[in-house]
Amino acid sequence: MQNALRSSAVPEDFIRLHPLSPEDAQTTKFMREMSAGIKGKLRGIEARGPFDAIMEGVIPPDGVTFKAGTVGGIPGLWVRPKHFRTDEAILHLHGGWFHWGTSQAFRHLVGHIATQAQAQAFIPDYRLAPEHPFPAAVNDVEASYRGLEKAGIHRVAVTGDSAGGNLALVLSSLVATQAISIDVKLVATAVMSPVTDLTLSGASYDTRAEADPYFVVSEVTELARSYLASTEPNHPLASP
Repeated sequence: MQNALRSSAVPEDFIRLHPLSPEDAQTTKFMREMSAGIKGKLRGIEARGPFDAIMEGVIPPDGVTFKAGTVGGIPGLWVRPKHFRTDEAILHLHGGWFHWGTSQAFRHLVGHIATQAQAQAFIPDYRLAPEHPFPAAVNDVEASYRGLEKAGIHRVAVTGDSAGGNLALVLSSLVATQAISIDVKLVATAVMSPVTDLTLSGASYDTRAEADPYFVVSEVTELARSYLASTEPNHPLASP
C-alpha cells in the first residue's frame, strides 16, 4: 500500500490534519498520564490483565446490551444498541498487539461504535499469540466473517483497532480479491491506529517515539516476532 501511494500522484489535500477539540485534548492528556508508568512495559502474556484493565476503563455506553455468542465457531460477544437492523452488523476486531485483549474488555469501546452506527456488533475472541501465532488470528476472523452469513447478516462493516486494524485490513483484502466469496456484502472498513507493517521499518517509530502513549520499538519488535513465529514480516497477510 505504501509503495502504491508513493508511485501514484497524491493530491495535496490527501492528508488533512484536524486539531483536537479541548475535550479530546483533555482526554488525551489524561490517557498519557495514566499510561506513563506502563509505557514500554507491556510484554508477554503477563500483560494481558493490565491491558484489559486499561480497556475496562472506557466509560460504558448507555442503552447497550451485551450477550455472549459464537459466530463461525469463534466465541465472542454481541454488542447491541437500542436501535439496529437485524440483517446488518459490525465485525469489530479488537487490539492488543496480537497477544492481549478480549471481547469482554473491549465491549464498552465497541458499544460506543455500535451506538453511533446504530448497528449491532460482534467481537470475536480470536486466538492470541504466542500460544497461537500467525495465521491463527487471520483464520479466526475469516471464520467469523463467514459465520455472519449463517447468522442472517447480509451487510457488514469491519472495524478494528491496533492489531485488530491489521486484521480488519487483511480480512478486507481477502474479500476484495474474492478469496472469501459468500452472500455477505462488505460495505465499509474503518480502522483506528492499525498495525500495518510488521517489518517495523517506518520512521515514525523514531520520529514519534515520545508521542506514543504505550509502546516503544524494542517492545513491539518482541511482539511482532512472537506473533509471526517463522513467517516473514512482509507476508501480505501479516503486513497489509
